[in-house]
Amino acid sequence: MCGIFGQIGSSPADEKCGLELHHRGPDDDGLKYFALSQGPVWVSLQHRRLSIIDLSSAGHQPMCNEDESIWITFNGEIYNFQDLRRQLVATGHNFRSHSDTEVIVHGYEEWGNDVVKKLRGMFAFALWDQRHHRMLLATDHMGKKPLFYSHNDGGRKFVFASEIKAILKAGVPAEPDPVALHDYLTYLYFPYPSTAFKHVRKMAPGSAMEILVDSDGNLRKREWKYWDAAETAGAPLQMSEADMIDRARDLMEESVKLRMVSDVPLGLFLSGGLDSSAITAFASKNNAEQVKTFTIGFENSKFYDEQPAAKLVAEKFNTDHHILQADEACAAYMTKVVGHFDEPFGNPTAILEYIITKQMRKHVTVAISGDGGDELFGGYVRYAGAALARKYRQLPQFITKGLVSRLSGFMNDATDGRHGFRRAREFARSAWQAEEDMYIDWVGYFSAGEKQELYTPDFAASVAGRDSGDFLRQFFRHGAKLDPLSRLGYVDAASFLCCNCLEYADRMSMANSLEVRAPFTDYRLFEFAMQVPQRMKVRNMTTKWITRQAMSGILPQEVLTKKKMGFNPPLPQWINGELRPVIQQFLSPAAIERRGIFRAGAVQKLLHDHEEDRRDNALKIWALLMIEVWQRMYFDKQSEDSVLESVLSEANRKPVVQVGEVEKSNPDVICIR
Repeated sequence: MCGIFGQIGSSPADEKCGLELHHRGPDDDGLKYFALSQGPVWVSLQHRRLSIIDLSSAGHQPMCNEDESIWITFNGEIYNFQDLRRQLVATGHNFRSHSDTEVIVHGYEEWGNDVVKKLRGMFAFALWDQRHHRMLLATDHMGKKPLFYSHNDGGRKFVFASEIKAILKAGVPAEPDPVALHDYLTYLYFPYPSTAFKHVRKMAPGSAMEILVDSDGNLRKREWKYWDAAETAGAPLQMSEADMIDRARDLMEESVKLRMVSDVPLGLFLSGGLDSSAITAFASKNNAEQVKTFTIGFENSKFYDEQPAAKLVAEKFNTDHHILQADEACAAYMTKVVGHFDEPFGNPTAILEYIITKQMRKHVTVAISGDGGDELFGGYVRYAGAALARKYRQLPQFITKGLVSRLSGFMNDATDGRHGFRRAREFARSAWQAEEDMYIDWVGYFSAGEKQELYTPDFAASVAGRDSGDFLRQFFRHGAKLDPLSRLGYVDAASFLCCNCLEYADRMSMANSLEVRAPFTDYRLFEFAMQVPQRMKVRNMTTKWITRQAMSGILPQEVLTKKKMGFNPPLPQWINGELRPVIQQFLSPAAIERRGIFRAGAVQKLLHDHEEDRRDNALKIWALLMIEVWQRMYFDKQSEDSVLESVLSEANRKPVVQVGEVEKSNPDVICIR
C-alpha cells in the first residue's frame, strides 16, 4: 500500500507534492522525471512506499521494465500476481523482483491496456509508456483504492494523486464546488467524479484512463469502464440451495485466503458481526500462527457495543484479541478526518476507523476488514424493508400515499441511538413510491425540500436544476436486468460502499500507515453474488440468509442469530456532550451567515428539532459541522490543531489513554475517557 503522485506539464513536479503523502508510505520514496521534446513537456512520477510484499530494495518505485521504456507508480496489492507471473515467465518475460508491482509492468508489455482486466486485487496506478508518450491510469473493480486527478491549464497540464492534498500542492486552485456540496448533503459523501474542489475529480471504480501526449504537446484524455458487475453478471444460478451455500462458503474462504499473503504482521478487525466473524474463522483455519484480532467497544453506549459477541468469536478461534474501549473525547478527532480526506466527510465512523487503525498499527502493518459483506448477500435492514415495500405497494394508494404518508410527519424519532422509530417513519413516508425513488429517500439525508429550505438564495441559484438523486438512478438503470435485491446490492456497491465505507477505510488506515484489505470486495465473489437469487439473501425478513447458512456450525449461534448493529459511534452522545460547545460556536447564526451558504434560521430549527427529540438529526448536524471545519482548515487556513482550540479545553481535546487487562484474553485495553 502506498501513495502515488504524478504530473504531465510544462515543468517537473515539485518533490514536495509527493511528500504530502508521506503517511501513506513511510518506508521508501522515489521519483522519476522525463523530458519530452515537444512543448516542452515534462512527465513526473513520484512514489511513497509502505512495504508489504518483497521488502527488499527490488520493490522500489517508480519501477520499470528491462529497457526502461515503461515505468509505473502503483498503490495496492495484486492477490493473483503469482499466477500472472507464471503466465508471463512462460511467454519469456524476465523478472528482477518478487513484487506484485512488476507483474503489472510486464503485463502491460504482454496485454496492453487489457492488463487491468486480469488483475485481482485493490489498486490504483499510473503507468508511463515512454515509447508511445502515453500514460495509463486505472482503479480496481470495486473502488478500494482512490485516484484523484486534475486536467486544466487549457488542457496542457494533468495531475494525479492518491489524495487531494498532493494535487492542491501542485498548484491546482482550491475552489469549492457548490454542486458537489449540494450532492454531499444528500449522501454525506461526494459522488464521483466530483470532489469538494471544482478542479479536482475522482476516478470511478473499475475504470481506466489514457493520457496521450501528441506531437504539439497537447494532452488527449480518454476514459472507459473496463468492468461493471451488472454487465458481467450471468443468469441467476440454476443449482440447489445446498450447492449455492457451499459455493458461497468456498468463495468467501478463497477471498480471505488470498488476502493472508504478507511479508509483514497481519491482523483482523473483529466487530462481532457476521462478516468479520466469518473472516476470523477462515483466517484462523488458513493460518498456522495465532491470528490477531481487534475490537472497538462502547461500554457506556449499549446500542453500539459488540464486545460480547467479539469475545465469543475470539475465544472460539483462539485469537490474540485486543480491545479498544472508546466512549468520549473521540469527536476531537474530527479535524484529523477532514485533514486526511481534504474535504467534508459526513460519516463519523471515520473517527472510529482512525482510532482503531492507529492502535492496530502498533501491532500489525496489514489488517483485514469485513467491508462489502452486506452488499454481497443482502445484509442491510433496508433490503428487508424494500422486500416488504413491494408488498405494501399493492395496497390502495389512498391509504399508502394519502393517509399513512401524511401521518408519518407526526411521528417522532429517538435520538438515543435507536433507529427503529426513524426507519418506521421513513417507510411510512416513502414506501408507496417507485422503488428507486423510495430507495433514494431512504439512503439520503437532506431531502431536496430540506435543502431548499436550508440554502441562501444565492447558493440555491448556484445549484439550480441539479437533482442529486441522478447519481443513484444511473445505477438503477445499469442494474435493470438483475433481480430486485441484487439490484439494490449493485446500487449500494457502486455508491455507498466505494464512496463511503471503502473511502474512510482507505483514508483513515493510511493516515496511520496501515494497509486494510477487504475480502468481501473481491470482484469474482461479487459477480457470484449478483447471480444468487434474492430468496437466498433475505428470507422471512432475515437478512444475509445465505451467509448465515454457510457459517452454520462454524460460528457461535449467538453470532448467527444476532441483529445487525453496524460499526457506528455514539454520535447522539457526542452531540449532547462534548460537541455541544463546538455546535454552539461553529453553527451559530453568526458563523452560518458568514459563509453565505445556509440560512441561519433553518440551521437553528434543525438543532432545535434534535434537542426536542422530534427528529434524529445527528448525522445532519455532523455533516454541517464537517463543512465548517473544512472551510476553516482549507480556506481560513487554520491549522488542524487550532480549529478546535478555542472551543475545547486542552484537557478534553485529546483523549487520555489507559492500558489494562481483560479476562481470558491477552489484549491491550485502551480506554478513551
